[in-house]
Amino acid sequence: MPQSKKKQVRTPPPQAKKISKPRKKPAREVLKPKTASKGSKSRPPAFQPEVRIYSSPEILFQEAAHRLMQIARESVNERGRFVAALSGGSTPKGLFQQLTEEPYLSLVPWAKTFLFWVDERHVPLDHETSNYRMIQDYLLSKVPLPKENLFPATNGSIPVDKAASLYESKLRKFFGADSMPRFDFALMGMGEDGHTASLFPGMPQVNERDKWVVGYFVDKARKERVSLTFPVLNASRFLMVLVEGEKKAGRMKEVLEGPAEPPRYPIQYLRPVDGHLLFALDSAAASRLKAAAGKNP
Repeated sequence: MPQSKKKQVRTPPPQAKKISKPRKKPAREVLKPKTASKGSKSRPPAFQPEVRIYSSPEILFQEAAHRLMQIARESVNERGRFVAALSGGSTPKGLFQQLTEEPYLSLVPWAKTFLFWVDERHVPLDHETSNYRMIQDYLLSKVPLPKENLFPATNGSIPVDKAASLYESKLRKFFGADSMPRFDFALMGMGEDGHTASLFPGMPQVNERDKWVVGYFVDKARKERVSLTFPVLNASRFLMVLVEGEKKAGRMKEVLEGPAEPPRYPIQYLRPVDGHLLFALDSAAASRLKAAAGKNP
């Protein structure tokens, strides 16, 4: 008969697999990556995400939608509003589609939801590569969220550095000029090179500590971007990194099981000061992790 656990954790939705430090490695369960030992109080938090693995992209998106809905309702009950920062890309489309269907269409408090963007290409809002346009097409056009509750990062009409300053001014007006923005929920992704938001390997913006928003030219392929910085992201109450697909399995292994001190990849700078960091993966993205080896359906 299994022993009872000494420490209770929040019960996940039915199909979520909690990743902790188990005595034995159950199927599709991943150990937390190694973290730095405790040091001086001036040290930043260690990179120690919770990791959950789901057997298919469909279940991944269902459980992500359930978690977002729970956080939204808790935020409204506790603070009167739900403030989120969303990312673009292809992976979040499945989550957004879930949110436009029942029960989430009715359960998410849309009227009290306020949306910001984690990052954005410096293009018009209706441009085919715009994160705003993707989120508009897959989510905003299908839910009763007031237009005045939307805060796009840029519309591409002014120089990128000025667009970043304007976006920061929106954040200061909304959250207060002297207080760090604190999102209730920040939806993050991970690129195949280990970047998150529009903070790329080797770019000095990864180390920005004073600005809340940066706007800069990345390279000829990725062009100009506007992005929240790590101090703002790490002030979030809940950070969810949503990753699917075998193409990212190799990099995911390096990020979660490789060295993180100092960080090798920008995504390893996600270290919430007083919040929670969750990596939510489908089995394909987790297929090269040690604890998941040979245990995918």
